[in-house]
Amino acid sequence: MRSVPLGQLSAVDVESWRSIRRGRGDFRSPFFSVAFAQAVHSARGDVEVAVVRRNDMSVGFLPFHRIGNNAFPVGRFFNDAHNLIAAADHGISWDWLLQSLGLRSYAFHALTESDPQQFPAHTCHETIRSFRCDIGDDPAEYLRNLGSRHKTVGRQGQKTRKMAREVGPVHLELDCRSMDAFDQNFRWKRQQYARTNILDLFRLDWTLRLMRELFETPPSALGDSALNVQCEGNARGILSVLRAGDRIVASHFGILEGGLLHYWFPAYDPNYAKYSPGTGLFCSILSAAGQHGIRCVDMGYGEQPYKLKQTDSTGFVTKGCIARSVAYRRLRKIETKMIKVAKRLPNKEAVKRVCRSIWPSAGISKLN
Repeated sequence: MRSVPLGQLSAVDVESWRSIRRGRGDFRSPFFSVAFAQAVHSARGDVEVAVVRRNDMSVGFLPFHRIGNNAFPVGRFFNDAHNLIAAADHGISWDWLLQSLGLRSYAFHALTESDPQQFPAHTCHETIRSFRCDIGDDPAEYLRNLGSRHKTVGRQGQKTRKMAREVGPVHLELDCRSMDAFDQNFRWKRQQYARTNILDLFRLDWTLRLMRELFETPPSALGDSALNVQCEGNARGILSVLRAGDRIVASHFGILEGGLLHYWFPAYDPNYAKYSPGTGLFCSILSAAGQHGIRCVDMGYGEQPYKLKQTDSTGFVTKGCIARSVAYRRLRKIETKMIKVAKRLPNKEAVKRVCRSIWPSAGISKLN
């Protein structure tokens, strides 16, 4: 086993990484891609990769950040799906891996495809639902069925038509390459964080550099439509915008790879909130999905209200900390429980507003 800076991975190792992903459907998320790790490394410069070798072959990869003697998933809190990238029957011990790397722990917040029972006590702190839209071959039928189950989606057509009458013709640009529109998306997102007293995920310079690295990844040159030829290894940022007349009323920045769109950072112009332009954009993306080879929209983990209203499939990820020390695992689990208790306090919104005004950077450590 060896650990190397991402930039020093050999071409053979990169191909082995991609080969493992091709053999496991549970590694479909673009957060497992070499391209995502490369973008993070370009933005931060501190991505290491643990490479596990057997019989002179690379059989496992773990991209991570080393902070002190603790490890964190590549991309920190921006990573919505992570795990050791290896064959299902890899038999690689996490304890051995940490010891070989000289690490005390590996903290995770969205560990995929893992049974909490396989880990020592106090490793897994909570299980969190994740959401997706399995569109399949008929997006129009999928959207009709989704609308029949969720009023938010079912009634959106009326709001969008009203917006068209009162503001201007509504149309979607699924793959917008405008840097001005890109910057606007993140201005709106940061304003939303401020309005709702949520940590601004883009306070640190590297976070916006990461978004730009992904956005500036050129679309594949193969075929007539860049969107129709996405394959493993071509993960890239994609900006979609919804216009009413000549105004952008909503936008979304996500990652596209292999027919899977990870829905990541939606935003909208608050001046048009009465038309629910964010939901209008989401429905427009679903409608256009078939034309561009998108078969699944992954909304990620976390039970935000809009995810409950806009999806039909659920899975689970796990939050916790792998560590050789049981005392350290207990400590981290207690921290998680205290945070959950704080979130259930009466008048939590008022408390959150006061705390955010006093400590605007509270929680920033998850991005360091």
